[in-house]
Amino acid sequence: MKQELWKYSILEILKGYKEKKFSPLELAREIIKKINQDNTKLNAYVFFDEEIILEQASASTSNYDKNLTRGILEGIPISIKDLIVTKDMPTNRGTLSSSLPSKSDYDAPVVNKLKQQGAIVLGKTASPEFGHKGTTQSLKYGNTNNPWNLSLNAGGSSGGSSAAVAGGLGPASIGTDGGGSIRIPCSFCGLFGHKPTFGRIPAYPISPFGTIANLGPISRTVKDSGAIMNAIANSDIKDWHSLPNEIQDYTFYENNLKQKFKIGYSKFWGMDKYFDLNLMECEVLEKIDDAVVVLRKNGLQILEIDSINWPHNPLEIFLVMWQSGASNLARKINKEDYSKLEPSFLRFVEKGNQYTMFDLMDAETKRAENAIHLKQIFSNIDAMIGPTLPALPFNSYKNVPEGFEEDDLFSWLPFTYPFNLTKNPASTINVNFSKSGLPIGLQIVADMYKDKACFELAHFIEQSMELTDKWPTF
Repeated sequence: MKQELWKYSILEILKGYKEKKFSPLELAREIIKKINQDNTKLNAYVFFDEEIILEQASASTSNYDKNLTRGILEGIPISIKDLIVTKDMPTNRGTLSSSLPSKSDYDAPVVNKLKQQGAIVLGKTASPEFGHKGTTQSLKYGNTNNPWNLSLNAGGSSGGSSAAVAGGLGPASIGTDGGGSIRIPCSFCGLFGHKPTFGRIPAYPISPFGTIANLGPISRTVKDSGAIMNAIANSDIKDWHSLPNEIQDYTFYENNLKQKFKIGYSKFWGMDKYFDLNLMECEVLEKIDDAVVVLRKNGLQILEIDSINWPHNPLEIFLVMWQSGASNLARKINKEDYSKLEPSFLRFVEKGNQYTMFDLMDAETKRAENAIHLKQIFSNIDAMIGPTLPALPFNSYKNVPEGFEEDDLFSWLPFTYPFNLTKNPASTINVNFSKSGLPIGLQIVADMYKDKACFELAHFIEQSMELTDKWPTF
């Protein structure tokens, strides 16, 4: 067994508790020490309270001593993105505005479900203002840095969660994903992250960005996210979109994956018409190609496909919905607070104010037609894989990589937001490193409601690539 408890996976932690090799209190103290030591470098946590953590850990330790564990995550430390409401910790949403309450008298359903299963909430992790972009900087908290290179971007908007997990400041986190906000930072930080089928994980309050917004797990290993899914992927009375409960174990995977799965490999996810391919970093494609070669050698049936031909430009649809969501959110902000808002968020608000109800309804119709097109493709394959992002991690202060339009914050994210529009489950997993030692993520997309397929395939890839024991040094 490893000496440093902070390096243990969720499953290793649970095994250690069961065998009484260490207690939740011992683990909590070590993670607190790690946060105190490294959070100033990463800026991953924006709130954590040692007393609150130790109180929870003491309760879990007592539960193990009495053989009265509450659930499947008893004593597991998990951080929560600062957009998700928590009862005993502030939710500041990365903004200087005080128009929205930071205190709450209830936990969001996902937090409540974690606590019911015995998890320890470590604290709140950094988000850009209202999670409005794919990087994690804010006027309120500053930049969140990548553990693999502190001068580079951790991605966003769940950058605090991903930096924390990659840096060893807790084994897992809950992030949000409205256009790639789990998959982007997980790709940059070398982690597994999952955006579920919309409705699979309940959300409340409902996001101002509507049905493109999701919550999901972030972890180093696939099975760790699977253990979290087992706790949170069930219906809740507070979310009228939440799907019916399913009988599913996200930590158990069938052995006949090679025979069972037919996989399509799409280098550009049908988006080559909508962004400049010259901006795609060659090393990303080369390393993804190398990973595909390894997976084929290990027996996966992978066919290179170009069958995604979106009926409508996903970016145009997404911008209508995202900017309308920003405008919707801004209605709740006092006018005197507008001077505290970030210019990029205000630009979204201004553009959102120009749309009509008919623009939004037209976007929904086009969104549905794109989703139907994707559904037809999945009648012939079980899953699709391809690059998560077209670029490697870039300067921590920048919103977009070199060469992309600076005022178009989604110009560099053509592979992620299309699947928020279609509501398909989508994961990312680290499959390689660049010559400079930066992680490169592979995106997995499955048919609607087939979240388990993402986990099964991701686990096979994880076993094939053997990268989870690699840690950043910073």
